[in-house]
Amino acid sequence: MKNVYIIGTGLIGGSFALDIKALKSDVVIYGIDHNETHLNTALELGLIDKKATLEDVKYADLVVLAIPVNATLNLLPTVLNLVSEQGTVVDMGSTKAAICAIVENHPKRSQFLANHPIAGTEFSGPRAAHLGLFKNKTNIVCDVEKTDSKRSEEVINLFESIGM
Repeated sequence: MKNVYIIGTGLIGGSFALDIKALKSDVVIYGIDHNETHLNTALELGLIDKKATLEDVKYADLVVLAIPVNATLNLLPTVLNLVSEQGTVVDMGSTKAAICAIVENHPKRSQFLANHPIAGTEFSGPRAAHLGLFKNKTNIVCDVEKTDSKRSEEVINLFESIGM
C-alpha cells in the first residue's frame, strides 16, 4: 500500500491518516475534502501529504471515505467507478445497511469493505485529529464475504496494526 486517499480530512479521516503514517513511512496520504479550509489545515498539520481531487482516486491503493453516511451514499458508487482494479475502498460511516445496499450490484463491489470504527470525540475537523484515536477501539466489519478476501485481509491487518 503506497498511495492512500482520504476523503474527508476531519477527526476520523485525519486520525486514520496519522495512524497510517506512523506505521508506514513510505505511504503517501492524499486528501480530498469539499471544505477547502479543512483541506488546507490538514496539509498544514501534516495529516495529509498532498491535496487531490476525486478523479485522482484512480491512482489509489486504498481509498478511505471518512464522511457522513448521506455523503457516502452519494459518493461511494462514483469512487468505485473511478478506482482502478488494484484499488480498495473502505468507508468509516456509522451505519451500514444503506451503504451496502447502494453498491450491492456494483461491478466493483468486491473492492469495497464496509466498516465502522467505534471511535470519536465531541470535536470535529482536522484540528481534532490525533494519533491513536483508534487504539483499543472496536471496529465492526460488515459483509466481509462480499469483499475480495485478499483485500479484506490486507485492510483488516491494517486496522489491527493501528490498534483496533
